[in-house]
Amino acid sequence: MDYKSTLNLPQTAFPMKADLVAREPERLKKWEQSKLYQRIQEQRAGAEKYVLHDGPPFANADIHIGNGLNKILKDLVVKYKSLRGFHAPYVPG
Repeated sequence: MDYKSTLNLPQTAFPMKADLVAREPERLKKWEQSKLYQRIQEQRAGAEKYVLHDGPPFANADIHIGNGLNKILKDLVVKYKSLRGFHAPYVPG
């Protein structure tokens, strides 16, 4: 018996395969063409400044999962501050 036809699943045109290798370059190109980051920074130019210097990811040891977590947390803080109205540019240390 074909059990797939007995399931009540939502219908969507969204692809089930993420295909990151093919889609990421397209997404990055779209962001670069739209100058999204530059437009956000221009809108916040006169606002109170918030700077979080992002230092080197693994200056004194081998890279590990904590380095990735640290980058993600810093990115979240900077984006949160930007959404709260601060001029919060990304400043790599």
